[in-house]
Amino acid sequence: MPTTFKRIPGRPLAYVISPQKWAGYQVSKHHYAKGLVKKGWQVVFVDPPTSMRRPGRIQLLPSNIPDLWVMRYQTPFPYNLKFQLRRVFDLLMKLQARRMTAVTGVPDVVWDFDNAYQFRDLQAFGAGKSLFHLVDAGTQGMGEKNADHFFYLYRSYCENAGGTPLEDHYVGIGLGDAHAALARTRLEHPLPERKDAPAHIGYVGNLAAPWIDWAGIREMAARHPEARFTLWGPLGDAPERDPDRAALRDMPHVTFPGLTPPEEIVRKSEDVDVWLIPFVSEKVQGGPVNSHKVMEYMATGRIIVMSWLAAYQDNDLVYMADDRDSRNLPEMLDDVLKQLDAYNASDRVEARRCLALDCTYDKRVTQVLKIAGLDSLSPVASGREAAE
Repeated sequence: MPTTFKRIPGRPLAYVISPQKWAGYQVSKHHYAKGLVKKGWQVVFVDPPTSMRRPGRIQLLPSNIPDLWVMRYQTPFPYNLKFQLRRVFDLLMKLQARRMTAVTGVPDVVWDFDNAYQFRDLQAFGAGKSLFHLVDAGTQGMGEKNADHFFYLYRSYCENAGGTPLEDHYVGIGLGDAHAALARTRLEHPLPERKDAPAHIGYVGNLAAPWIDWAGIREMAARHPEARFTLWGPLGDAPERDPDRAALRDMPHVTFPGLTPPEEIVRKSEDVDVWLIPFVSEKVQGGPVNSHKVMEYMATGRIIVMSWLAAYQDNDLVYMADDRDSRNLPEMLDDVLKQLDAYNASDRVEARRCLALDCTYDKRVTQVLKIAGLDSLSPVASGREAAE
């Protein structure tokens, strides 16, 4: 794998600007970047600014994926100008954009997911097209970044930023490669039914998030000591202060494997019978609208016991609380475990997997490129999508 960046003749170049760095927990921005690579693009994944002990430094590093590079940078000016002299910061970041393109050449597209608004004017990159794509809640009234297209995960994100939501610019939650592969494999080769085994209840996510309903999970685990509970995800570095989470960590039938790669979770969760999405509605940033976890869980085919989410009000493939007050989740889990065969009947399992496969990131990337008029630049289509 090359260690020095070079433009590849005949291959379009995309900047993917992310509020999360490439290293660490992989989220939607990472999946979109990988989706572009699969379509034949060269990709520069732009990390948020960081301290590199040398103001103005720009570093391009190869990632673990061919043709995907990671750009790290430190601004040549004090970063706290962003909070003290915003207009000055925005002007200086225009110069920063040009410094970046001097390293790589001008990209064909800038695809910006950054809700922290490091770059307020995407035209500064000089790219053929600029896309602003809000998949996280942003600061109200911060604008559309002078982008050619404004895509959004939720209409409210676009409106809060001050944009005008266009119906065809709504891009739903995506499904990553590991879970898509699982869904396809299990549609073709279903697992045999598990007989007389203890129920396995699973959850995946950032376990340090403030909105998790630890009291509800504790009650569920206390009611079902015969079951196994596995909670995948990082716990954070802070000392344990939540008494409910602390109690769960002391329960012998509850396991916390920590931060785990998606591929490993897919392998180790094949015997999960029930997935959980338990949260406190008032603490969810942007409100209880949707969750990326739903599609990943759907890919396994298993029933999901979840707090109320607006996106799933009319979906009978999940078992969801009736309203934002999700205090009855323990009773809902009781009900599911009594009728597990019915909730995980083969037709229900297949329907969930098919729904998930309609939402792959390959399809989301294709949708965005087509609307932006960039689909003709892609040297290749993803093999699976082309076949479909």
